[in-house]
Amino acid sequence: MDCLTPVLKFSQVSKAYAGVKGKAPIIALDKLELTLYPGMVVGLLGQNGAGKSTLMRCALGITIFDDGDISILGESPQTLSAAAKQCIGYVQQQPVGYEGFTVDKALDLHGSFYTNWDHDLQQQWLQRFELDGRQAVQKLSVGQRQTLALIMGMAYRPKLLILDEPVSSLDPIARRKFMADLFELALESGSAVLFSSHITSDIERVASHVALLKNGKLVLFEEIDALREQVTLVTLAEHSELPSYVHRLAGCEQRWLINNTQPQQLLSGIVSEQKLNLENLFVELHR
Repeated sequence: MDCLTPVLKFSQVSKAYAGVKGKAPIIALDKLELTLYPGMVVGLLGQNGAGKSTLMRCALGITIFDDGDISILGESPQTLSAAAKQCIGYVQQQPVGYEGFTVDKALDLHGSFYTNWDHDLQQQWLQRFELDGRQAVQKLSVGQRQTLALIMGMAYRPKLLILDEPVSSLDPIARRKFMADLFELALESGSAVLFSSHITSDIERVASHVALLKNGKLVLFEEIDALREQVTLVTLAEHSELPSYVHRLAGCEQRWLINNTQPQQLLSGIVSEQKLNLENLFVELHR
């Protein structure tokens, strides 16, 4: 797959869940547009209930969406070929199963389903995260189980890797190791990675792009470097207005969180302008 062919593409995708006891439907995804290309590492950020898990489950064909279209490796999620499934990795937040197996036996069984399983990469990760292959899976800690799940999801070098809160159970040192390896693996394999996280520092550290969901809408999708330059918190002088090309993300009256795609042009009427890290941006967006 060349770098100009999308690995995953959402086109005007919507999904709603039935409301409880006659209440209005709950909008999980609202006409979402999102495209991932090889080499992109996209950090997906949003509050609980913003639609992150629904987005991932729709991409994988686990959840049926209502409207729009999704293409994953050039195929529909509902009719994925066996060849396409061999190229997709998915790690969910819950710990892996395989009770009754040792770590080595669990990996042997899991790897037998994938023709591209990389045994060298498997051993590197076992050593890097100090996971003993002789240990029983049921005796692993929650963090160790999550590490095992990550190895299972990545050792066949998938072209698309989808991770739902992949490092929430890991300690800070293991989390940093994993995130660094994730970025290197994506570049080395030409893969696309979509991962959700509430840890904004992790997203800032390794993501090439940030996708920010709010109430099922994709309100921001930018390269991480462009985001640092373009997204600012501004205070306007009284009776001043922002130009039409400036996208207002949140705010009211004279205080706005903006995405200025033409930062080289000076904005008039600005009393103050503040650059934000990702955590502060997230807080301002939901203020």
